[in-house]
Amino acid sequence: MSGISGDWVMVLVVLAGVATLQFYQGRRLNIALIKHYVHGFESVLTIRDQLYTWIGGYSGFKVGYDVDEKSIKKVELTLTCLSRQSIFWLPISYPVKRGDRLFIVLRPTFKVRADAHIIRNFYYLFGPNITERKELTKGRTEFEDAKGFYSLYKQEGDIDRLKRLVEASMDPKRLRHIAVVKETNVLFCLIKPDPMKTPEELKRLVENFPKYFSNGGMLD
Repeated sequence: MSGISGDWVMVLVVLAGVATLQFYQGRRLNIALIKHYVHGFESVLTIRDQLYTWIGGYSGFKVGYDVDEKSIKKVELTLTCLSRQSIFWLPISYPVKRGDRLFIVLRPTFKVRADAHIIRNFYYLFGPNITERKELTKGRTEFEDAKGFYSLYKQEGDIDRLKRLVEASMDPKRLRHIAVVKETNVLFCLIKPDPMKTPEELKRLVENFPKYFSNGGMLD
């Protein structure tokens, strides 16, 4: 019996050591990613005011940027990182979060006159939370280099504009959900961020959104 107890003590000591090592390495990586994203976002936007809220210390942040842009008055971002600091929670958090996530909300000075969504198939475990879903037509959307999306819309032309906005702004392979919502007057976007590419993608999204959706948008 004492031998069995000794074996379990050794297992617990090893697990504790591994967990401690993972905590410091995972925390260091998440902090480095957060700092990199913050620097990148602040370098590409013309910011008049900003308010950060940190999420769980090492799990990400929320920020609202009041920006000095002709057609965009506010950019709201939420970055959620995988729980890399916890070796026991990481295998659970990955299937739930599907990797690091960046939520983007653009609040324009113009009126959004469309309801349209492009969503990656099977990304949401229980389906996306869309208030006006019953009023929208469901279709299928594909990009040249990214397949497996469906669309929800009132007018099909709005999906064409949304698709062109994605193609002009970001890598659609990392897109999870993008939408224009008339009721809340926003552009919403959820992507899997890339620390080397996402700041510039955000900049292009801010620049291109008005081109496609202000004054009815453009298709040519």
